[in-house]
Amino acid sequence: MEIDNFNFEQNYFELFDIPVSCEIDVARLRENFMQMQRQYHPDRFAAAADPVKRRAVQVAAHINSAHQTLESPLKRAEYCLQLAGLSADSETDAKMDPMFLMQQMELRENLEEVSEASDPYEALNSARKDIDGQKVSTQTVVADAIGNARYDEAREYIRRWQFLEKLSDEANEIEARLDDA
Repeated sequence: MEIDNFNFEQNYFELFDIPVSCEIDVARLRENFMQMQRQYHPDRFAAAADPVKRRAVQVAAHINSAHQTLESPLKRAEYCLQLAGLSADSETDAKMDPMFLMQQMELRENLEEVSEASDPYEALNSARKDIDGQKVSTQTVVADAIGNARYDEAREYIRRWQFLEKLSDEANEIEARLDDA
């Protein structure tokens, strides 16, 4: 088998034979992932020598990491930005659009008020609708910016998207608490 020739140097898009883009054919990603899993799964190397077994585990972990990155729209966008030589998580650039920050504070306040609403599930669904709408529009801006090599704009909107993802996670936690109550 070709485990010794596995190329860790190729980027994740090359690994799955997918064009570099924020918008990918998810079915093709899944199909190529499953094919690679069949080809490189460590169980196929169970009878091999220990160094080959270790290499198989490393290859499988790399394939899984690549798949998880490309499967998630946000992680995929962050990775596209990384391939362009930038990071969305710059510690030195803390500035954000004040209007965006105000919107985020309002969304967070809406989430905090869910448990006191007369119909908490309706309030939660309303907050989620707002968050999801902003995520969709942000994702569109990021895809366009990266597709047209406007990386600074993409970086700014990816950071916004990260905020929105955190709010989505908070909404999920609130729903879990409501379900437990």
